[in-house]
Parts: sequence; structure tokens; C-alpha cells
Amino acid sequence: MHLFSILEAAARKWPDSTAIVDERQRLSYRELHANAASLACELQRAGIQAGDKVGVILPKGAEEIVACFAVVRLGAIVVGISPASKQAETTKLGERLALDAFVYHRDYEPLIPRGLGQKSSLDEHSPVFLQRAEKRNAATQEREQLLKLNIAGIGFSSGTTSESKAIILSHDALLARGRMETEIFSINGNDCILYLLSIAYGFAPPVVGALLAGAKLLMADTAFIHRFPELASEHGVSLVYASPLVYRMILNEGGDRVECFRGARHLVTTGSRLADDLAKEYRAKIGHEIVNRYGLNECGMVTVNMRGDAMKRGSVGVPAGAEVEIKIDNGVSSDDGFSGELLVRGAGMFEGYASPWRARDAVTEEGWFRTGDLVKRDSDGYYWIVGRIKDMINVGGLKVVPSEIEDVLLSHPDVEEALVFGRSDPRFGEVPHAKIKLVAGSRAGCRAILQYVNEKVAFYKSPRSIEIVDQLPKTPSGKIKRRINN
Repeated sequence: MHLFSILEAAARKWPDSTAIVDERQRLSYRELHANAASLACELQRAGIQAGDKVGVILPKGAEEIVACFAVVRLGAIVVGISPASKQAETTKLGERLALDAFVYHRDYEPLIPRGLGQKSSLDEHSPVFLQRAEKRNAATQEREQLLKLNIAGIGFSSGTTSESKAIILSHDALLARGRMETEIFSINGNDCILYLLSIAYGFAPPVVGALLAGAKLLMADTAFIHRFPELASEHGVSLVYASPLVYRMILNEGGDRVECFRGARHLVTTGSRLADDLAKEYRAKIGHEIVNRYGLNECGMVTVNMRGDAMKRGSVGVPAGAEVEIKIDNGVSSDDGFSGELLVRGAGMFEGYASPWRARDAVTEEGWFRTGDLVKRDSDGYYWIVGRIKDMINVGGLKVVPSEIEDVLLSHPDVEEALVFGRSDPRFGEVPHAKIKLVAGSRAGCRAILQYVNEKVAFYKSPRSIEIVDQLPKTPSGKIKRRINN
């Protein structure tokens, strides 16, 4: 299978239907296909060929989707790069993955590594440019292996605790993930999907799912929160994808921003924990629960909570096509209140890691991928994410999961974001500390917030200190980075 084939099929089935809308343009399926095919020809004339690894640095929206389809049409491989990156980061990434070229918007030219070949304008009317290395960087053996595996893109892990892993994703895996998205959320040609997540690469499952179903993809970001009611009304938004942080930002803008989604069939969240207070607020304002969707870049969607009532609020739901298993080790037992580490296998799995190259078989156990997430499963078969194995804080032999304390902090009306982490302690070995970002305009003090937490958790779980900060560092996907200079 090939991703470009689904775009060709969509252009034949729904030529005049709207495919993508962003702040700059609107494309029908015919136009999306024509633009991608035209750009592919320009890339080919500029020297891009099968097996090349192409860094793509474009604004979220139609231009990025067009470029990604153009790259894979040539048998080349998309490496999505966040426009929030710095030049030092793109240079390091280019060297690490031996990138052969960069496709980028002219506004992002300062991010392109120095010393590449001369830049090419791909179209005199387009702001998209190409810079190709003087010689192909990837080893012949690696290029042949990527082609053999039918690779479409290289994505990245969240990198919340260490340098992101480069995840190798095939056309088959990305198509399987798109099909799962359409099946689980019953996406059809009448749907309009408001996509508020970041896109690490242009083939995110909801994007592929929309193309498979002939749906409209409406791409926006938080800079346009004030326009969400207008967009929802104009386009008839039926599904929303956003991170918990973005849902909270919308809520903080005012209740009318939330109520514009009352007619949406599903509000979906992924990427980080959905705080209980946030879920309650949305339930009160739109009349139904936010759908909690759990997945990883290595595996795609793993579980989803479609329960629709408060009984399982906070759960990531039940398996969504993947096989899951709980493994009890790493010092975790049922006595700690956890079941163990979540393992996953099934359709849509990655092919391995790049730089250094590690095939999937080398990083899985009989096909099972170890997620690193601590989970518990209730008697109804619903799964609950408890935390990350690496993040657990050992306070004198007692296990503390940071996310539990973060949820308490986030339930305080003055706290917008929270990060709990361990620091060494001569008496207990480790103790919790916290950094928080306050809601705009709040004058709450650390002492009052610490007292609030102390009233709700056992003494050994309570942070020894709370620091108020202007921002918490985040990954390109919007997750809070846990390994910071504490």
C-alpha cells in the first residue's frame, strides 16, 4: 500500500469536496491531489529521489500536507521538523539522521543548517523552498533497507525525559492507523474535523482518517481561539482533536468558547493526562464527556474511552484494535496499587528506530512493545494510566507517582499547569518538589497552594517546595518536559 494512493482515490471519489481548510487557504480533494502531484514533479526536477530523507519545516496546514504527500510520491521519506526548533537543533538532527534535503517555508530559512547546497524555489508563486545536500548522506545499505520496508516517514517520541527517539513508520502502518481512526470515531464524508494538535509529520492518524473518509479537515491553532465559535458555526465541526492543555486554554478564554462545541459528536484528547476538574467543566458546558484517547508514536492508538459518562472519567478506556498486556516487574506490585507496565502489539506498529538503527524485532519481546507506562485495569476491563516507570519518586521505599500530585495541583482554581519531580534527599533518598504555572491574573502564593495539597494527600506525597514559574518547558507535541534542570 502507498499513502499517495489514498489521495488519488479521494480525488476521484470526492473531487469537489473540501479536503483541508486553514487560515491561509481552502483546498478541495482535486486541488490537494493536483498540488501534491505538481510539487512532486518540482522536487523530482530538483533532484529528490526514492530513499532520500527530506526534512519538512512548514506551518501546520495545507502546505505541510501537500509537501508530505509530494515527498512520498517520489518514494522519499518525510522527516517532520517543528518550526519551533532552533538552527542548532535542525543542524544536529540533519547530521544525526543524514538528511538529504530540507523543504521549508521561506519564513523558516534561518532554521536550515549552513553549508547545504544552493536553495531552489519550487514555484515562483510559492513560499516553499528546497535545499538539497551536495551529496547524498545516507549509506546505500540504509537507503535500500528503508525502501524495502516501504517507509513513509520518521517521527519522534515525545522526548519528555531524554532525547527523542527517531521512529521509523511505514506506509502500511500509517494507513492502518488512519483506518482505525475512521472506524473508532465513525468518521464519514459529512464530518468536519477541527484539528488543534501539533503535527510531528503530515500523516497523523486523524489526517489520514479524514482522507480515507472524504471528511473536511479544519486546521487551526491556539492563536485563533477567539475565532473558534465562528469556525465551529461556519464549518459544522463534528469532531475536535486537542490536547488537555488546549482544552484548558479554551475554557480559560470564557464559557462561550466551550459551548460552541456543544454540537460536536466527539471532543477527543490525547498526549497527556486529562485532569478530572477539566473533564467536569466540559461535561457541565457541552453535556458529554471528553473522549480520552491513548496512543504512542510507536504503536498508534492503543486504547480509547468512549464510555460517555462520568463513571469511567479519567480512564483511557479499552483496547482499540491493539493487543495489550500488563507485565508486573520493575519493582511494581499490586500492593503498590498498580498492576504493572503496559505492553502493546498489533497492526500499525513501527518498523524500528533510526540513529542508531534498531529493527522492531530488536526492541520488542515476541512482538510486544514495552510502553514504559504504569497502568491498572479495573474489573470492567478499563485501563487507567498511573504514571511513567521512569518518573516514579521513591520516598523512603514508598512509591509516589508524580501525575497523582499534579492532578491535585491542577484541581486548584489558580493553577494552569503543574510538574512534580523528585529531588535527592539525605534522609528519604528522594522527595517530591513541584513547579507550577498560575492562571493568568492569579495572585495565589506558594504557601496557600502547598497547604491545599497537604490537605488532600499523604504526608510523604506532599511536595517539599512549590515554585511558581512563567512557563514550563514543553516538547514540540505540547507535553511538559520532565527532565529539566531542577
